[in-house]
Formats: sequence, structure tokens, C-alpha cells
Amino acid sequence: MSRLHHLLALTTGAVLVAAGMVTVGPGAAQAATGTAAAQSPSAAVQPSGTVTAPTTGRYWSTTPTRVFSGTVGTERQVVRVAGRSGVPADATAVVLSVEVSAPTASGSVRVTPAGSDPTVTTQQFRARQAVTGLTTVALARGGVQVSTSAGSAKTALVVSGYYATGAGSTFTPLDTTRVTTATGVGGKAVRVPIAGRAGVPADATAVVATLGVTAATADAAVRITPAGKDASVATQSFRKGTPIAGAAVVGLSGGAAQVAVSKGRATVSVDVSGYYSRSTTGSVFVPVTPSRVTTTTVSSTPRAVRVTGISGVPGTATAVVATAAVSATTTNASLRLAPAGGKPTSASLVYRMGQPLATATTVRAVGSTLDRRVLAKVDSGSAKLTVDVTGYFLDGRSGSGIGADISWPQCTTPAAKWPSDQAFGVVGVNDGLASGTNPCLAQQLVWAAGSRGGTTQPRTQLYVNTANPGKAFKDDPSLPRTTWPTANVDPDGEPVAVPARYGICGGGTAGLTSLACSYVYGWNRAHDDVHDRGVPAGVAYRWWLDAETDGSWQTDQNLNRATLEGMTDMFRSTGGSVGLYSSPGEWKQLFGTVPTSSQLVRLPTWKAVGPTTLSAAQAACSTGAFTSAGRTEMVQYVAGGFDRIVSCV
Repeated sequence: MSRLHHLLALTTGAVLVAAGMVTVGPGAAQAATGTAAAQSPSAAVQPSGTVTAPTTGRYWSTTPTRVFSGTVGTERQVVRVAGRSGVPADATAVVLSVEVSAPTASGSVRVTPAGSDPTVTTQQFRARQAVTGLTTVALARGGVQVSTSAGSAKTALVVSGYYATGAGSTFTPLDTTRVTTATGVGGKAVRVPIAGRAGVPADATAVVATLGVTAATADAAVRITPAGKDASVATQSFRKGTPIAGAAVVGLSGGAAQVAVSKGRATVSVDVSGYYSRSTTGSVFVPVTPSRVTTTTVSSTPRAVRVTGISGVPGTATAVVATAAVSATTTNASLRLAPAGGKPTSASLVYRMGQPLATATTVRAVGSTLDRRVLAKVDSGSAKLTVDVTGYFLDGRSGSGIGADISWPQCTTPAAKWPSDQAFGVVGVNDGLASGTNPCLAQQLVWAAGSRGGTTQPRTQLYVNTANPGKAFKDDPSLPRTTWPTANVDPDGEPVAVPARYGICGGGTAGLTSLACSYVYGWNRAHDDVHDRGVPAGVAYRWWLDAETDGSWQTDQNLNRATLEGMTDMFRSTGGSVGLYSSPGEWKQLFGTVPTSSQLVRLPTWKAVGPTTLSAAQAACSTGAFTSAGRTEMVQYVAGGFDRIVSCV
């Protein structure tokens, strides 16, 4: 950030920075196609001032095609998908049907980005049970990997769509609504008009749907495809007389889809929970390494499940894509999911007593940008529920949804090469020293003011270098002590209200290791930052205290904390808010455990994780804050030669 992290930022981050939005294959590094500065931003501002969605994270439907078929065991198998079966080489994620048959043991199949193996569920099954279900999974190095948790099973992967950069479709989530219930569906496809119904517009290109099957006369599979396009692949498998429900993403042809069953007859219902279209203000998809956001017990009373602000899902997410799995089911019932505040009336999953089962789901996230939730319930009895998020839809009008920070090291880089897609910008006030000034602060503040917005973060924020050089002055008396205080006064001679517990700042050698003088030193450095660095007056900024071990610090953590406390109180006296920036190791070394009596204990955390993937940075949102009563609100990582920032709230 200041010295350490901006030096790290000069390395090449293992992130694909494409078309103005940072996207990565979670869990494994992808080759960078260029720095952020070299890419042209894909999102644009229309003459009316409306920000349009980026072209990254847009959806394309494909003819369902099998990309893998074989026996899978506990040893992971990598399946290349990009560059095959109509999926382009630059695809970031794919929609797959996962077909499992003849499993030798009860367990689950996991389909995850190649190179990652989180303990999550894609499909659950009993020994010898055939199941079919949907998943959306990020591509890493163009592939996915598949394995079972126990035993082995015949497994097939069928791709029906993908996300990539270009003129594809954005997504708009809806409250789940039934568009048809067709009785007597057999091998001859039944046309299902969808466009113009349930909030789906006439120009929709595809929909997210839940298929329900009842009154089946034979063991078979249901298929849903674009109208007029038959496919010999299953959407959901079912047993005679056993109701099922499962997710599908299906393209529309002439505004319609079609359904059929492979054998016998059945009643088929279609519920729609969102649509894709050419809208330039819809949502775009951001894949993440599958991550569990909840393990809970659900009953017939709806339970709100938080899905944003954890596991790297930001507050601007409009919907989450997840796998919902039930186990320990106490009765035959169904799982119902809905946006928070809505009514979970449609079955997302139908299960039998004692049967573990999983389904993909795409649910609109509702609430504030600090906390968005979905509702979950079962018809009767209870069940253990896990929800594993595989990605989220981001409000396309928020640009990349990712922030950036710059400071004095970028003064020598032409402004045209600074990030241009940032949702918010954080600018360093100093020149790497707590007593210095960033020579291009004014220009960088203009850059930050032009941030796209769309997150809960202020578009313009500031960070300041911090230090406590008292020990250095004590160890080397020849050093000039002009910046070290000798009384409870600021640089203008005005009194500083030092906390009573710290007493009076005095001169001499004792003052160099005084809590009171450490506090006043911090106050005075913040006073200079506010009044003498060129920061515009009258603005209540968010000030981040950049604390790194390459600064000058005392060996006594109490003295170091007192300096940050003085800075905190001074910045707050101007109407600003304050946060803490560091890496976990540096924070622990310099400041230790912050007591509850300290002004620092409730401050938010901005955590540095260095050169890594967007996915890893998102995961760091779920880690603990630097203080017991704070929370992690931002995570900084290095990508494309710049510091990028994930907003965790």
C-alpha cells in the first residue's frame, strides 16, 4: 500500500483483468491478459448519465452437450470445458447438468473449479441412486474438476450455457412465479410460452426455472429445452410416483421453452425466478470458489439466511447462485426458498424422510447493502440445511464492483493508465512517511471522485501513513525531534484533550516513551493530514490508518495504540470516520490485542492479503477483524499491477 504493498503491486497478479472488470477463475491462477491500465473499460456512461453493465459476466445459452462421461471416484478428475462444445476459451463459468448413476456408496459428487477442492456439495445421493441436477461453476485454466466424497459413480457433465465477455445477456432476478402446469406430458414435447408472463419481457433470451414433476407413471427423466430444439439429455431424473423438483437454466426460442419426459407420462410444472435479456442495466455474474454461507436447521417457520457480507458476496449482489442441500430430514417434505420478505411458496427441492438431497438455486437477495438475505423453510418436520454459494449476480450499474487505491508511487504513472473501472477509490495522503505529502494528491482525488459507485463504500476515501518514532529518537539523540511533542498541544498551539488515563505529555527522554506524548504525536500527524497536505476542507472523509512494520514504531504495543488513538480522535473531531488498514501479522506485531477501553476497538478493518486472486480476497472478507468489536469491511489484493479492493459489506 504505502511502501510494502505498492512494491508488491508492481508484480503481476494472477488475475484476468478483462474489459474493465476484474474476473478470475477462483482457486487457481489464470494468465493475465494485460494490466488494468491496458484494458478498455467495457461499462459505459450513456448521455443520460446512466451507467450500463460491463460486458464481462454475461450469459450465452448453448445446445446442451455432454463434455464428460466416465466413472468418478474420490480422486479428483479435471475436465477441460473452455474451447469445447461451443464454450469459448475465455469463458469464466459454465452451467452444467451433473448426472450421477450407479453410485457404490452414499455420498456426494463435487464439481468445483480445477485446482480447488472445497468441502461443499454439488449433488447428494444414496448408494445405487441415480440423480441429476444443475450447477454453475467457475472455470480455472479452462476447466473444472469432479470427484465423489465416497465410493465411485458413473458421472456425466452436460454444458448448457456459459458466462464470458461480450454482447451476451444480463440477468434480472424475480420473485418465483409459476408459468405453467402441464398434465400428461410424455415423449412428445409440450410448448411452454414464457416471455410476456410472470414478469419475463418479450425480449428475454433465457430464464432460470424450477421444474416440478408429479404423477409420474415410470422411472424416467424430464427435459426442458428451447422450443423446437430437442435434446437427448436429462434435466432431472425421477422415480415412478415420486415427486421431484430441480433447477434449470433454459434458453428461449420464440419466447418459449418445451418440456418432455423420456418415458411414460407425468405432470410437469415450470416456475420462473429470473430471466436473461440484452438489457444494458441488468446484473452480471461473478463466480467464486464454492463457499458455505450457512449450516442451519429449518422447519415450517421461514428462516432468514444471510448471503451478503460473508464468503465474499458483496452488498450489491442482486441474487446468489448456490447449492442448497438437506439432510437429517424428519419427514417427506419439500424445501422452499424465496427472497427475504417474500413467501416461499414454490418447492425448490422435494425429498423423502431420511433422504439427503441437493439442488441448485438462484435466489434474489433482499435487504440493505449491508445485509441481504433469503428465506428458507420446509413444508413439515425439519431438516439440516447447508447453502454453498458458487457465485453471485452483481448490479451491473456498479461497474466492476471492485475498488482501487493509489498514492505517491503512481505519480510517475500517467493518469490514463490508472484503473478506470473502480467502484470506489482510496487515495494516500502522504509520500510513504507519516510526516510527508503525496505530491499528486489533488490529481488522485479527482481520479477517486470519478469512481463508478454502486457499493456501500464512499466513492472517495483517504489513507494516511502512521508511525511512532519515539524509540528512534531515544536510541539516537542526534535525530531532530521537531515532530515529537513536549506538551498537550497541537501544531497551532491549541490544547489537545489527552485521555485522563494517559496524563500529561512532557519533554525530555521520558516523554519519548510516554503514552500521553504518543497520543499527542498521533493527534498532530492527523492534524497535519487534515490541514497541511492539500486535503479539501469541509469534507467528512473516511480516513484509513495505514499501519505497517516498515514504519518507525515503539516496542511497547500500548504506545503504538496510543498513537492511533490520537489520530482517530483528531479525524473524528473533523466529522470524519476512521478505519484500520494492515495485514493480520503486522497488526498483531505492532498493536497486539486492543482492549475494550480503546477508541480503536470498534473501528472497521481493511485487510491486506497481497498478490492473490479475487476469489481469495473475497474469502478473506469472512475472516476476523483486527479488533474484537470491529468487522472486516474491505480486503486489498494485488491484480494487474494495482492494488484492488473488495468491499465486504
